Amino acid sequence: MEVGNLISNLKTHTFMKTKFKVTNIALSALFIFVVACGSEEFIGQPSSNSTAPGSISNVQSIGTPGGAIITYNIPDDEDFSHVEAVYNVSEGQERKSVATKYIQTVNVDGFGDTLPKVIELYAVDKSGNRSEKVETEITPLTPPYLALRESLEVSNDFAGVLLKWENETDAKNLGITILKHDEFGDFVPYETVYDDASNLRYQNVRGMDTLAVELGFYVKDQWGHISDTLIGIFKPLYEIQLDRKKWKALRLDTDIPQESNGQRFERAFDGDITKSRGSAFNTTNDAEFSYSPLHWTLDMGEENLYSRFIIYATEWVDYNRGAMRVFEIYGTNDQSLIDRETNGAYVWPNDDNPHETGNWREEGMDGWELIGEFEAVKPSGLPGIERGPGDRDFAEGGMNFNMPGGSKSYRYLRIRQVENWETQIEWVTFAEIEFFGAPVNK
Repeated sequence: MEVGNLISNLKTHTFMKTKFKVTNIALSALFIFVVACGSEEFIGQPSSNSTAPGSISNVQSIGTPGGAIITYNIPDDEDFSHVEAVYNVSEGQERKSVATKYIQTVNVDGFGDTLPKVIELYAVDKSGNRSEKVETEITPLTPPYLALRESLEVSNDFAGVLLKWENETDAKNLGITILKHDEFGDFVPYETVYDDASNLRYQNVRGMDTLAVELGFYVKDQWGHISDTLIGIFKPLYEIQLDRKKWKALRLDTDIPQESNGQRFERAFDGDITKSRGSAFNTTNDAEFSYSPLHWTLDMGEENLYSRFIIYATEWVDYNRGAMRVFEIYGTNDQSLIDRETNGAYVWPNDDNPHETGNWREEGMDGWELIGEFEAVKPSGLPGIERGPGDRDFAEGGMNFNMPGGSKSYRYLRIRQVENWETQIEWVTFAEIEFFGAPVNK
């Protein structure tokens, strides 16, 4: 054997011998540790067994919308873990509800009618063993999707129809599907709107001609239950973009002061949607007159029914600074309300006119009728002033807000800012506002 190979083999042999010794030492230490700890109390999941726990007893129930609340007594097994309720909400769709040992009630839901239902109940131990089955019969109350369908009202609206409904139980995942005949005469889904606890439970469905149209409406829940279909003939109302040339910016006593450098309210309806700073409407950002909430007033020149409006953000303020996140619109036809706030006619409490003292505060809202509350949203859903892809384009391209259906006609509108995206900012700015609807011919 060559000398080089001999030296290499000796080195490898020495390394393997050393590694073997270290391994033996480690194993010996582990053995000693295990032996030393053998007398300690075991901590962790106990070993499994195959003994089933006792059954639950004294089962009772009370119906709820689409389900029931079941009460019972639990077995006294030490390793009892929880109760399982197994049932079918529809053919082939099994559900399971679980309740821990710390409570003695289990909720079952998802049923599509009020017929009696059989529920299987099992006590389960920590090893996963099930007790003998206990069956009980429950009788659900009217399911939420059927209750919503019963409350649904549909009326003619601008370029479509207005849906109004109730959801007294605040049930989730309820959808109202609108059916319309397609070009082949088939009755097919046109749009689906969803109930949301955050809205006022009305929805405008638009995009239709003003000709009479047959529509259908049904409600569906998350378990696939579908109500019967409401069918009717509707005639959508004619909608136009209201003529901004008839509008006039009012500067009433209680309105917030506006910038004097050409950025007054007239900028908001001059037809210029360039979104630049110089063409935007801006309430004053003078600290002496800063206030929030604040409002300003618009004379539309004639009474109108309002269907919707669009606000265009500026290129420098969209979801930040003076951009409104929450705001309200009020209306009136009462000329005396306008007169009482014109050119010093409004009597400020304690003669404290903020235009003179700088102690600005909101006044003068009494007598004005609330038309609706509105909230700007970001497509990305990101919190605060964070922006995601498309947020800025969406705001600058125009945010569309639907006016509540069934609103009265008004000549005077008052926009009341409630909260900006940056809550500490007490001034408002945007590039342009457009209103849609129809004049009221009197």
